[in-house]
Amino acid sequence: MFSVIIPYYKKRNYIERCIDAVLAQTYQDCEIILVDDGSQDGVAQLIDEKYSEKVQLIQQENQGVSAARNKGIAAATHDYIAFLDADDYWSPFYLEKLTQIINQEKDIKIIGAHYTRNKSEVELKNNSLDYFKFENYFKAAVRNTFFLTSATVVNRNFFEENWGFNSNLKRGEDIDVWLRAVASGGNAFYINNTLVYYSDEDSEQATSSIGAVENALVGTINEYYKNLLGKSDNPTFSHFVSKYVYFNLYPYYFNKNYHQKAKENLNRNRHYYFFLHLPYYLPLSLGEKIISNKKASHLLRLYMKFFLRKIYI
Repeated sequence: MFSVIIPYYKKRNYIERCIDAVLAQTYQDCEIILVDDGSQDGVAQLIDEKYSEKVQLIQQENQGVSAARNKGIAAATHDYIAFLDADDYWSPFYLEKLTQIINQEKDIKIIGAHYTRNKSEVELKNNSLDYFKFENYFKAAVRNTFFLTSATVVNRNFFEENWGFNSNLKRGEDIDVWLRAVASGGNAFYINNTLVYYSDEDSEQATSSIGAVENALVGTINEYYKNLLGKSDNPTFSHFVSKYVYFNLYPYYFNKNYHQKAKENLNRNRHYYFFLHLPYYLPLSLGEKIISNKKASHLLRLYMKFFLRKIYI
């Protein structure tokens, strides 16, 4: 039923917890594929000694998490791809709950589940399944995109018909896949049960720096999605993309290093919302001062949220 894809890069302190959580699932029809992205930290020996019959290990030179996930997807043999990062873990009932939905519903493209950063909130009792179907995901996604990598399962047929994770993206590469999966057709579901622990324990994990605009989904989405938007018959998808850009682009727009490319992407928006566009009329120098001030930047974000959630709904 499930191919569990675990990209791995120097997570030696957490990987056993992660794998053991998969092996402890009450539903066991799954394969575990761990893709070592050039770690050189002894993980291969660990797999050989402790998990040789239970985990398929793929090793590659360091190419990044997207390339690692794509390598795992290419090796997958089951109908559903379940993603899990090496420092996160699942409730023992995660795959069982997913299976219940798969057995009850039709034309499933993607399923997400509620996650937590608090270990004590992860469900360790087999509570009743609580889930819903998105009737209009892109309208709901303006408030919350819902899907998290370690708490998301995608039908493998999506990857057979579409490209996987974009290795050029360093920010938003996972959201890109979820958006395209929903836009490709089929049904999307979300489990309200808290079934995934999302770790922030690793001090070596990626920095919070915004990075380059050309490596961020928000800075490239209109370019990447040009053909997809042209083919889509879902008007809320097109509106969502424009709103996503308005809400997330300003840290790049008001950065002199990225301003021009960010401006070009903003100008590609298919939909214009006056009050969301209003902050982008500010002079670059003033915008730089706003985003460099924590309080002012927070107020700007609240301003954007108000119009997205109260006016442009």
